[in-house]
Amino acid sequence: MPITLSETPKIKYQESDSNPTGARGAGAEIPIIIGITGNSTPAEGILKFTNYSSAAKTVANGGIGTDTTTNPVLAFLKDFFEENIKLASDDLCVPYVYVIDLGTGKTTGQSPVLDATAWTAAMANAKKKRDVTAEVFVGFTKTDTATNIIPIMESALEKINSDATKGSPRIAYFTVEGTTMAELAAYTDSTQTKYIQKARVALVEPTLFGKTCARIFTTHYSEEPGYAQYRSVSAGTFTERTDTEENTIQSQGIIFNRDEKPGKSIYPKICLAVSTAFAKSADNRPNDCLLHARRNVDQLIRDAFEVIYPQLKRNETEVNLSYLQADLDTLVGNKKELGYMMEGTVLEVSESASNPYDLEINGVAVPVNATELIHFKMYIEAPNTTVGA
Repeated sequence: MPITLSETPKIKYQESDSNPTGARGAGAEIPIIIGITGNSTPAEGILKFTNYSSAAKTVANGGIGTDTTTNPVLAFLKDFFEENIKLASDDLCVPYVYVIDLGTGKTTGQSPVLDATAWTAAMANAKKKRDVTAEVFVGFTKTDTATNIIPIMESALEKINSDATKGSPRIAYFTVEGTTMAELAAYTDSTQTKYIQKARVALVEPTLFGKTCARIFTTHYSEEPGYAQYRSVSAGTFTERTDTEENTIQSQGIIFNRDEKPGKSIYPKICLAVSTAFAKSADNRPNDCLLHARRNVDQLIRDAFEVIYPQLKRNETEVNLSYLQADLDTLVGNKKELGYMMEGTVLEVSESASNPYDLEINGVAVPVNATELIHFKMYIEAPNTTVGA
C-alpha cells in the first residue's frame, strides 16, 4: 500500500452540516481587541493588559495612549475594565486582554478610508495567541460605511473559520459608532449590497460597547449573557424602547441593552445575545444563531481537542482507540452532568475508511437551551367567604 500521508500530524475540526450516523474551565473569554487608537506611531506587536491603568499610558511607556476622547480602543478598554470587576466571590472576570494598535487604521492621502490590508494583517497576527476566544474590532464609524466595513468583517470571519480547524474557534464582535439603530440594521439586511448574517459575527449597539463585550465575556459560556445584570451600569442608562422596537432590533441580529422591570426593581441587562445570523428568516436561522449556544459548543470543541491530542502520533491500536473513546465519553458525560450539554450529545471515534493514518471523530452537540419566553397563566377564584377559612 503506498504511503498516503501528505500532511504533518495534526487534529483538524470541521463544522458538520448534518447529524452523523452510527478553564480554561473558568468559563470567561480571553479577547483580543484590534482597532484604532489614533496614534501616529502605533504600539508594536501584541500588547497584554490586565487593567485599564496599564493601557492608559503613552506608547513609549508600554500603553496605547492617554486620551479616551480621541482613542477609540482606550475608550473601549475603560468601559470594559469598569464592567470586568468582581462584586461577588464567584463572579467570573477576564484575567487579561490583548490589544493590536492599528493607529489611524486608515490609508493616507486626501480621502483616507479603512486600510483593509492593515486590518487583515492584524487578524492574521492575532492568531498567534492561542488562548484567545474572541476578537473585537474597535473604531468603525458611520462615515466608514458598510461598503468598507463589511469586507473587513468578512475577512475576519474567513480567518476565524480557517483557524477553527486547529481547535481554536472564535467569535468576532463589532459595532459602528455614530449610527442609529436603523442604520446599524442595514449591516445585517440581506436586501443591501453588503451585509453579514453569520453565527460567528456579533453586531452590538454602539452605546457602551466595551461594557457589553465585558458582560458577554464574563458570562459562563453555557449561559445566556442576558441572564445576569450589569455590574457597572445603573438603571436608567439605556434607551427606552417599545416592545415592537425591541422585537425589530432583535430580529435584525443586533445585540442591545435594556432596563428589565419585572416589578419594583430594575435590572440593566443585555436583552438577548444574538449573532448576525439571527437576522435570517425564522425558518432559516442556524442552530447556533444565539451566542450562548455557539460559545457552549466552541468550548466543547476546545475541551475535546485536549482529550484527543494524546492520541496524535500514538499507535492506532484497538486498546488505544478504546481509551480515546472512553475519554471522550467521560468528557461528554461530565458536560451533561454539569448541565452544559443535553442528551443527544455524542463524540464517536472511528478509523478512516480511506486513509490508514487518519482517525475520524463524528459528533453531535446539543447545548442546553435558555428559557427565552415564559407563558404565564393564572385562574382567579372568587374569595372564600366561609367563616374561619
